[in-house]
Amino acid sequence: MASCSTASRPTVSALRRFNLESMWMKNRRVVAVENIPRSLQERSQWVCWKYIPRPKGKPTKLPFNAMKGGQAKSNDPNTWTTFNKALDAFQRDTTYAGIGYVFSEDDPYTGIDLDDCLDEQGEFIWGKDIVDRIDTYCEVSPSGNGVKMIIEGVKPAWATECVVKGQGPKGDGKVEVYNRARYFALTGHRIATASEGIMARQEQLDALCAELWPDKPKKAPEPKPAVEEGKPSKNFDEAMLNRMRTCLTEIDKMKVADKGDGSNRLFAACCRCVEHDLPDDAALAVLAKYAKHKPFPSAWGSKSVLKRLRSAEKKVERGAAKKRRSGPSMLSVGQLLKDHPELRPPVVNGLLRIGETMNIIAPPKYGKSWLVTDLAMAVATGRRWLDAFDTTQGNVLILDNELHSETSANRIPKVATARGIELPEIADKLFVDNLRGRLLDVYTLQPYFESLKKDFFKVVVMDAFYRFLPKDSDENSNANMTDVYNRLDWYAAMLGCCFVLVHHASKGNQSGKSVTDVGAGAGSQARATDTHLIMRQHQEDGCVVVDAAVRSWQPLDSLCLRWSFPVWSIEDNLDPTDLRPERPRKKPKPKEEQQSGVPKWTKDSFVESFVSDEPTTMKAIIAAARETGITQRMARDMIQLTEDAGLIHRWSFGANRPVKFATVPQPSLVGTET
Repeated sequence: MASCSTASRPTVSALRRFNLESMWMKNRRVVAVENIPRSLQERSQWVCWKYIPRPKGKPTKLPFNAMKGGQAKSNDPNTWTTFNKALDAFQRDTTYAGIGYVFSEDDPYTGIDLDDCLDEQGEFIWGKDIVDRIDTYCEVSPSGNGVKMIIEGVKPAWATECVVKGQGPKGDGKVEVYNRARYFALTGHRIATASEGIMARQEQLDALCAELWPDKPKKAPEPKPAVEEGKPSKNFDEAMLNRMRTCLTEIDKMKVADKGDGSNRLFAACCRCVEHDLPDDAALAVLAKYAKHKPFPSAWGSKSVLKRLRSAEKKVERGAAKKRRSGPSMLSVGQLLKDHPELRPPVVNGLLRIGETMNIIAPPKYGKSWLVTDLAMAVATGRRWLDAFDTTQGNVLILDNELHSETSANRIPKVATARGIELPEIADKLFVDNLRGRLLDVYTLQPYFESLKKDFFKVVVMDAFYRFLPKDSDENSNANMTDVYNRLDWYAAMLGCCFVLVHHASKGNQSGKSVTDVGAGAGSQARATDTHLIMRQHQEDGCVVVDAAVRSWQPLDSLCLRWSFPVWSIEDNLDPTDLRPERPRKKPKPKEEQQSGVPKWTKDSFVESFVSDEPTTMKAIIAAARETGITQRMARDMIQLTEDAGLIHRWSFGANRPVKFATVPQPSLVGTET
């Protein structure tokens, strides 16, 4: 199977001894993926390509639809796909010779192709002055004899031709300039002396076109606005103007980072226009005004903007902003009960429903990420979680900004094996996006979430939550944290999912705190969420006590978990009230108290005091013993000793039910003991 190298790939200076075209056909592992600019990889304008023989001349490179296999068209976006899908198709299908990027009117890029400008050693025969002057991303063509450059810039309208032949000392070279309806077969083998990224080079492009087509009538291009307003179809009335002002105010507050050409921010702005139910002419006017004081990196024509408005209509609900407004929307009790006869659908019974958020809080390095991975697998497969909580099966997305991809790939199979889950069961149900180093916070994730299909994910996990907080926010500020949770509620409604947030506890011992007081930061974190689940250390090593404050469920009884790498499991034989306390320095006891001490217990006296012929749980026996001053550990030891001595007998009641102890044997076991 073909593959692509992710190691550092050679530039033209390291390819001098190779004939790239023959190597391309014999060894397809030559696409230097890591050198291809990220701004191109983020666009869904990719195809695969093949060498197709021709009766005369060298083979031609034809584009192919990476998803359906037929021939692609450079003027039909339905035959293009994403970078990753094209790359995957290239890796799987050995008939493909490579991948290619299609130029369109919707992107800000222009491609410049210099054919037959390199010799067999990779040295420039001609064209180096053009490469140096343009100074943008430049790579070696698949043939090994030419180079391709990509710039940010618009080909002048007067430059209607695309090809100029007769270049170089022998006149066999040519220059081609395209900005739409053509594709470039890309190799990623960057020219070492050129820029690593795609640069804005409008002035240099205009000058090059003037050299290539000197006889064409030139007209200085008029400056193009960042977003064209188009022609309003009517004057706006006061109600529409108010709606436009409200929409513009909301767009101004967006915290969406530009990537490359700014298309992410433009799409987010288009989504706001749709939510405010703006017609196209009003939306264009709002976006043009927004672009004047917060310009986009690239210019966008009204045609491109209208396409994004159509895409936004598929993503968000038209008029949704009206529903979000704070004006009166009260219902009579009768109407309320009629409209909402049932609670929201459960995802984790007893803990979480669709549209809700759940915090999972524990001290750092406490195993909470392992616990959440276990939860994710339970939901993805529809299994019970911790053998205590039923789940509703659905896809799960883990957004992990602490672990590297390699660490996640190492952990997931371990948890699956421990739970008896075959990897194919979760292969297309559990998704992981390792965001470490990508500098995304809860606000800049908006375009990310807007790109997801509604109802596709049932649970979205954010681990670790503190790394999703904006750099200028304060986790100790109730106002800041309330705003963050409001944003998460909006995302949950938009995606039709629930959120699980993995967060750390504050420093110090947590045993003396109430459930909602555990967790680093402002108290609003516990109040704003629907379920606040915490893990605190038990007296027994390797065990924790789990408590939860819930909003839409019956109160949850405390439970104990025991760690057995790589999963937590229910431990019924521990007392959940036996939290590990803070350990202040003990004061020396008075002599008389030291001498009196605690009565010494024998096996007989222990049984006589705490066990009878009525079966009693270990938890109840330990609780009664502790009231007399016996420690939990001593009580557990005495239960074991008295059982070994035959003074008490174990009663079993089936799987997942606690055992009990009594001074008489269980009836079904009479006659079987030795």
